[in-house]
Amino acid sequence: MKKVKQVVWNARKKLVFQAKVLCRTPRAKGFVGLSEEGAQAAYGSRSDVMIHTFSRKSECTPFPPKHLPEDEIFSFLLSSFPEKLPDYDAVLLDIRNPEFTFQHQHLLDDERRVIYEPKMSFEQLPIREKFLVECKKLNGTVAYLANTMFCQYAHWLQTQLPLLASYWETFGKENIDYYYIGDGETKDFAEESLLQLGIRKEQIVNFPCRADRSLVSMKFRDIDPGPAMRAGMEMDEKSYRFLKENLFQAEAPIAGKRLFIQRGNVSGRRELNLPEVKEALVPLGFEFVTTQGMTMQQEADLFGNAEVIAGVHGAALHNLLFAKPGTKVIEIFPYDYFEESNYVIAALGGCDYHYLIGEPIGHSFKGKDLLKRNRADVRVDPAKLLHLLEMAGIDPA
Repeated sequence: MKKVKQVVWNARKKLVFQAKVLCRTPRAKGFVGLSEEGAQAAYGSRSDVMIHTFSRKSECTPFPPKHLPEDEIFSFLLSSFPEKLPDYDAVLLDIRNPEFTFQHQHLLDDERRVIYEPKMSFEQLPIREKFLVECKKLNGTVAYLANTMFCQYAHWLQTQLPLLASYWETFGKENIDYYYIGDGETKDFAEESLLQLGIRKEQIVNFPCRADRSLVSMKFRDIDPGPAMRAGMEMDEKSYRFLKENLFQAEAPIAGKRLFIQRGNVSGRRELNLPEVKEALVPLGFEFVTTQGMTMQQEADLFGNAEVIAGVHGAALHNLLFAKPGTKVIEIFPYDYFEESNYVIAALGGCDYHYLIGEPIGHSFKGKDLLKRNRADVRVDPAKLLHLLEMAGIDPA
């Protein structure tokens, strides 16, 4: 009995000690929205932080997306299509204070406040529940290329890589030593694209750090927390031109390719009747492919040499960045969901864009939160898809 009491006593002491340690372990304790107003309020009177602002107007006016008459009824979806393609607005901080730290996909200031997108809030960020850690000191300048969605392909192309243009334009590429992409294993596409842009592997930082000089910027996303529940993931014209000119170009031309981009190993937006879709499209010369496991150069070759690209909405269709003008695009959405990011990329690239709304699958996510609607599976009516292809002028091969 005495031995049991001793074990219980020791366990209790250990728990008390751990609780005390956890109580002393710091967490983030505030938020700075990186708008001009927010930056000025937080850092306008400080000599160790310089504030730069950007506004790059888009000159591209998109054609409205094309669709079958029966899909016109989805008016709550159609309101998502932008009448004008987005501008590039951003604030950039040039910080000469090594007490600012990069960790948990964010930059925190010397008061442990998270610096992030102005339309977000501290309560929406996972970092609020995490303990802060010791950060490795790096000599030189570190630029922020991270995001709460660590190295997710769509976010990488839409909101992270384009930051390079503002950093290089303002400070010169030669004056930036490292790029913080977040804490974790670097994805192949991140390393491959950075290498293509002239950033060496040893310059990529994927661990918590601090530096003599920190640079941080955020593209302003038009996030709508209201009834439309938009994610604001549109590509702006400046970002499109920067990526189009500096990333991969299609090689080994292939004429007349018709592609259906299959979803890979995913848990949401699955094609529920893919065999029926194949039966309808293979006779028209469509090849069914997945980009899973491909390099970005292979994706550029695939999309850049295509005549027609069809597929269910997903990050793989962000490779429309590599498509040539005039490419016919057919994007398929779940019954109760629409998101405009691939349409905007197609419009910037001069593609001929069409969309198709999937069939109801026994329940509706209309009015539910964005994540549930986004992840809904898709059932395609083959006859309806063939009708849309006919309307798009896609003749039998």
